[in-house]
Amino acid sequence: MNEPRAAIDESVKVVRFPGWQLTAAGEREVKKALSKTLLKYNLHTDQDFFDRAYGYIREYY
Repeated sequence: MNEPRAAIDESVKVVRFPGWQLTAAGEREVKKALSKTLLKYNLHTDQDFFDRAYGYIREYY
């Protein structure tokens, strides 16, 4: 499970910027990057997982 975690970390670091949480474009780009990464690991159908991952990213990135 570390591989998806590392991939999520990498994809989010590429699109985030200071204050991204405060803009619609920033949130959209981070959600898109997260969705693409989850699709790559076949985790895209689990909405609860997406919500928890996004919540963590929103708070700590």
